Amino acid sequence: MYATRPVDLDFLNEAPLRLSFAHTLQAAPKAVFDAIAHDVATLPRWYGAVATAEYGGPEPFGVGTRRRVKLVGGVAFHERILAWDSPVRYAYRVEHTNVPGIRAMAEEWSVLDTPAGTRVAWTMAVDAVLPVAATFRASAPGMAVATRRALGRLDRMLAA
Repeated sequence: MYATRPVDLDFLNEAPLRLSFAHTLQAAPKAVFDAIAHDVATLPRWYGAVATAEYGGPEPFGVGTRRRVKLVGGVAFHERILAWDSPVRYAYRVEHTNVPGIRAMAEEWSVLDTPAGTRVAWTMAVDAVLPVAATFRASAPGMAVATRRALGRLDRMLAA
């Protein structure tokens, strides 16, 4: 595993590379937030790129809690929660990854109650060596489609 540079919430706005994806759901904001932040073990059920996700300690979860995520294909992240503002904001930074070249990385899920439904935005902020940053940029359209589909699956799962 490779250690990354510790970053705070400001990094989400200041990173050299920022990718953001959004989708509107019909489920209530609290239910959406709980599925994203609290029930991380269910991530593989609705986000196909995720193989496993788990917290590294007992409840209660919140700022400072550690999380481990493994993607399909073997990419792994060890993360630390930076914000847990139920039901509107959940953010974490990557502290270790098996991907060489990532200098710093943080992600944020924001949940906004709108007249059209619950608007969910996922932002990924990255500082990486050029080839890795280029890979993130090139894969952004695919990540947008995957995120939209995943959030649609989450909406259907929460409605069931």
